[in-house]
Formats: sequence, structure tokens, C-alpha cells
Amino acid sequence: MVTKQLYGTTSTGQPVYSYLLTNAQNTQILLIEYGCRIVKWMVPNQEGKATDIVLGCKDLAGYEKDSFFLGSFVGRFANRIEKAQFELDGKTYTLSANNGPNHNHGVWHQKVFAGHILPENGVEFCYTSPDGEDGFPGNVEVSVRCILTEENQLILDYTATSDGATPINLTNHSYFNLDGPESESVLNHQLQLWADHYTPSDANSCPFGTVEPVTGTPMDFSTLHTIGEQIDQPFQQLEWGKGYDHNYVVNRTEEKQLAKAAYLKGEKSGIWLECYTTQPGMQLYTANWLQEEGISKEGFTHGERKAVCLETQNFPCAPNRPQFPDSILRPGKLLRQTTMYAFGCEN
Repeated sequence: MVTKQLYGTTSTGQPVYSYLLTNAQNTQILLIEYGCRIVKWMVPNQEGKATDIVLGCKDLAGYEKDSFFLGSFVGRFANRIEKAQFELDGKTYTLSANNGPNHNHGVWHQKVFAGHILPENGVEFCYTSPDGEDGFPGNVEVSVRCILTEENQLILDYTATSDGATPINLTNHSYFNLDGPESESVLNHQLQLWADHYTPSDANSCPFGTVEPVTGTPMDFSTLHTIGEQIDQPFQQLEWGKGYDHNYVVNRTEEKQLAKAAYLKGEKSGIWLECYTTQPGMQLYTANWLQEEGISKEGFTHGERKAVCLETQNFPCAPNRPQFPDSILRPGKLLRQTTMYAFGCEN
């Protein structure tokens, strides 16, 4: 069932609606048109108590001030573009530098998407990104369909078209804490990644362009262990990022097919989450830079390592790394990608 209601009004007077998705498993997921955000995700824990597994803000005013992309759909290009510029078809484009010298994620988290209820227990959010927005070429039509199934799966189906060649990389930036907002850390969460390689980055989190094996390093989550087990090891990649903030290469046998990327489980709640994606990469981010901005939901504060992000994506800096998967969307082509989160609880 989908319930629509007014969530709030932006500082410029634009109404923003919310959409509450519910199923027979007592799951509730609340999304809003502002930034196409997941603002609440309620799952019963091992005691049957509804637990909100994503961080967020108290109200719309908080989201308008948010600079950490809490729960948002980001674009045009998720993650970094080095030096906030790229060359395409012989022309150099300059972007906004919003992450030191680099461009990161873009401005779609601050845009109001048009929401439409879907018959299959979901909602579709649509947005038109004009030519020149953030410095990117081409008018882009983008949509994300968010569907909650009776099998406790949240399916995010992204599509985009453009009338001009442009880099594009789409993801959701939810911050997960499966033990709920009162939990102070995710370091005791258990994590496994289906990724035997990652792309090492420099001190500004921009990949060098190489793909390296995780074996024998603290980057290795090929077997299940806690996030905190090796996060403070004297390893340069972790020191530069203050923890995990790296793109992992998803193991796959077929391109553009759903492949399992991650399994995450809360220590106290027993709630687990699996991530599947058609994307080649996934950014593991342990909220190393997250700080309190305004008032969060339930009155709990945000902070470093209080959540973990599993951002399915193309590779960072792909427009400037020809050896990485192609990130250019051209006229007449349809970009389509899917990410699915399956979730539940174990005693």
C-alpha cells in the first residue's frame, strides 16, 4: 500500500510530498520528493520492535541544510570527478568543486522530484536536469522507480536519457545502522562483500586508475567479519580515508545482471540486509566524515562511523579514467540500472 501526503514546504514555497510504502511483513519505507530521499525504513527487530535502519533529519528544513546526502538519490555523477573537470569529445567541461578540489555527487539531493504512485506498491520519481546544471552538458530526463515487495525487497530501478553526451552515475546514498538510531556505531556490524578487487584512491578519495586485489589487506571483506575489525589498521588507504571510503569491484559473471554485492547484519537487532546490483562497483563508506547538522530523527545525533553506506555505482572518476567502465550517456541511448535490497531479521 502507498500513502501520499504533504511532507512540508521548501524555503522557496515549493510543496514536497511523502510516500509511505507498507507491506504485510510490517515493513514501512517513507520516501520524499525532495532529493528523492529514503527518510525512514522501519523493519521489525528480533524482538518484533519496529526499528528505523536509516539515518535522517527531523524535517524538511533539516534536509535543505543537509550536506551529507542523507538518504538521497544523487547525480548527475555519484562520487568524485577529479579536479572538477573532464574532457568529452574534445571539449573540456568545468564542474562545481564541492569536495576540496573535486566534484562529488552533484546537486540532485537539493531538487524536488515529481512523484507518481505505481500500482505495484511503489512510487516513481522523475526529474529533468537542464543543460549546464552543475557544468554538465545535455538535458537529462531521469527517473527512479522504488518498489517494496511482499518478500521484503526494496527495488530501485533507474533510467535516464539525454539529448547530449554526458557523464552519468546514479546511486542512493542511504546511511544504514541496522541497530537503530540509538546505536552509537556500526563497527560491530558484520559485513561481507562479493568483491575480490577494489580501486585504490589518493588522499582526496580519487582512484589512481588501478584495480587491486583485496587479499592480504584490511580491505578484504570476502568473508564475514565486523566492520571495525581492521578499520584502524596502519594501512595508507584507511588512514587517508579515516576508514573505509572506497569503490569495490563487484564480482560478476554476466554484465548488466543483478549480482550480489553485500551482506550486512546488525549486532543487537538481528536485522540483516543484502545488496544486489547491475552496477560494476559499490562504494563502501563508513561515515567517516559525518557530523551533526540540525536535529536528526528521534533526537539522536549523527556522528562519525555511526552508519555505513553501500553505494552501488560506476567507478569514481570514470570520465577521466578511460580504463574504467564507460560512464558516458549519449543521445538515443537508454541508461538503465537496478539495485535491490533484500532484508529481514534473524534471532
